[in-house]
Amino acid sequence: MMEGMKSKSILGVRIDNFNNNFEDILERLKNEENALIVTLDIHQLLRVRSNKKLKETVNNASLVIASHHTIAKGYNFIHKEKLEYMKDFIFFSNILSYMDKKKMSMFLFGNEEKYFFSILEKIKKIYPNITNIGSFENTKNKTELEKAFIGLKKIDPNMLLIYMSFKKSLYWFSDNKENLKVKLCVPVSRPLDGFAGKTESPNRNILESNKEEIFYLKKNIFRIFLYFDYIFFWILVLFEKLTLKKNKK
Repeated sequence: MMEGMKSKSILGVRIDNFNNNFEDILERLKNEENALIVTLDIHQLLRVRSNKKLKETVNNASLVIASHHTIAKGYNFIHKEKLEYMKDFIFFSNILSYMDKKKMSMFLFGNEEKYFFSILEKIKKIYPNITNIGSFENTKNKTELEKAFIGLKKIDPNMLLIYMSFKKSLYWFSDNKENLKVKLCVPVSRPLDGFAGKTESPNRNILESNKEEIFYLKKNIFRIFLYFDYIFFWILVLFEKLTLKKNKK
């Protein structure tokens, strides 16, 4: 465990609480190999909780960041500690800013190659000091995938940016991590959807005021059913708190 960072679980899923500057954490992680950085919102946390393979991957990641204030509230309720959280858009902005400052290199890997150009051009425009050294669309062809791994090992990018859905990205990392040789592995979906122009992204004011759920709800009224996850989350948190109290007695 890195100095300045503590790990505890909530609903059986590891969450890291880092007191250090986020850049200090990244500075240490970039010296590792295949350092997986995961952000979790409420819906993703519940999915990880009930999926053995996802839970194993997340619990063994190099850094697990809560990306929703409700997780921080649940963490505080259980452990009586303040939890630092970071929205996925802000996390993505922070990690790209760090890479731009350090003049690091990145490789884009994932699904929907038709969006790669838009994503890379936007990153290049906002973060001109990040070197893009390639992209590759995920494939089920083992021979083609092996060639991609050989290429990755040769160019040795500082960051592998994985553009897939949450579940697919972690499954892919778990299945292929032995063949990778990169510094940072960062699976992201929603921020890259915004970079690709697939969806409209909430601005920083909305994120900092914790109003992104209302923003998304206005775009898609059916997201209202996701609010059941919040009820389920708090039921599980209350049950975990009661269980901990009972065990202490």
